[in-house]
Formats: sequence, C-alpha cells, structure tokens
Amino acid sequence: MNEQSVIRVLIADDHPVVREGLAAMINRRPDMQVVAEVENGRFAITAYQQHRPDIALIDLRMPELGGVDAINAIRADFPDARIIILTTY
Repeated sequence: MNEQSVIRVLIADDHPVVREGLAAMINRRPDMQVVAEVENGRFAITAYQQHRPDIALIDLRMPELGGVDAINAIRADFPDARIIILTTY
C-alpha cells in the first residue's frame, strides 16, 4: 500500500490503556497508522496542528481541556477536520 492511501489517526484519551489498545488495533491494519497519542485536549490541539491527521479520535472527558473544547478549537482552524468522539458515558 502506498503512503498516499494510509489513513492517519490521532488518538486523544486520558487513559493510557485505551490509547494503547486503540493504537494496537489501528496499527495492525495496513491502511491505517496512528500518528499521535495524547492525554488531554490541549495536547490534542497541538498534535492536530502538527500532524494534520485524516481522522481524530477524541475522548470527551479529559483533564486540563475536555474533548468538546478541543474539538471546537480544532474545527475553528480546520473546519473540515474529521473527528470521531470517544466516550464512556
């Protein structure tokens, strides 16, 4: 598979086991690659700006800055950002 067709994913969740588990499942696929794993909304914004992933998986409840605020900040700069919300509500 060529580099152009790989789906680049950002994972933002404050639980290391969740991040690691998602990353392991995603990285097993030849057409997907985790480009960043972060533990809070502030880092999610920075990682999104730096890596410009194709998809961001973002938890709603995280310390420092929650998922909703992080999503709003990302969408303000990148209105076409594709984001999937993760939550255990």
